[in-house]
Amino acid sequence: MRTTGAMTERQRRFAAKNHNLIYRYLHEKGWEVSEYYDIAAFGYLRAVRRYLTEPGLSIYAFSSIAWQAMTQSIASFLRAEARRKDAERRYIREAVSAVPDPFAELEARLLLHDLTAVSSKQQYALAEMRLQGYSIAEIALAQGMPKIRIRRLLKELYRTYLQLYMAGEAAACAEDRRRNGFP
Repeated sequence: MRTTGAMTERQRRFAAKNHNLIYRYLHEKGWEVSEYYDIAAFGYLRAVRRYLTEPGLSIYAFSSIAWQAMTQSIASFLRAEARRKDAERRYIREAVSAVPDPFAELEARLLLHDLTAVSSKQQYALAEMRLQGYSIAEIALAQGMPKIRIRRLLKELYRTYLQLYMAGEAAACAEDRRRNGFP
């Protein structure tokens, strides 16, 4: 049963009388009092409330109930800390990987340069926005065009560029074969 609000006078007296259980628990478990006292105290106070409000618990020693509650509080804290540290490590890892790759930027610029030769101004603008990370929906909104038209124009540009690229690859392969003595 969860109870909220201030403790009753009886609960306060009981908590004060058994307060040393917190220190005994922390010392026995090897936890630093200065770091874990507050966390253990939350579990301890929860145990006091439960012990005095749930009649079925009176068959157990209070120290057993308090020990379990303090263990749960510290375990919950440690799980939360592990999640926080893991999130921090992921953030740092992503922040490091988010450093712009100069070769990727150069490749994007070269791609745009090649696209200027085979595209209309409109297709070029769409491709530039797409390379900047805009979605089709965002481009359509910004350009005031239907998404299907954006897709069609980009697909046409892609096919044209692919043909240009394949022709260049075929020419490069033929040149390599010729240099290596193949007909």
